[in-house]
Amino acid sequence: MIVANYIESGLTTARYYEKNHCVILQELYLRRTFHEILNKLCDSLIHCAIRKQCITQLYKPLLALKRFYKAHHSTETYLTLEREARILSHEFNPFQELL
Repeated sequence: MIVANYIESGLTTARYYEKNHCVILQELYLRRTFHEILNKLCDSLIHCAIRKQCITQLYKPLLALKRFYKAHHSTETYLTLEREARILSHEFNPFQELL
């Protein structure tokens, strides 16, 4: 619930700046939300329940970034972020059992 509320706040702020035609601030809040969730996912000091919420909710800011970059013809930037998310979520997956 905490993670979902954080993401929703970030996306709401980005939508506000989109309506006011502030593209730079819109991108800033989308990227900030995405990277904050990704950083919490990779932090082993964060409780496993929070990390699991992060990995299951990561698609929300990533999808918003996909829409943003598609609208601004920056597909390469999006693909870089998607690749980073794929690599890190695989490496730091909280659902994997430690051997």
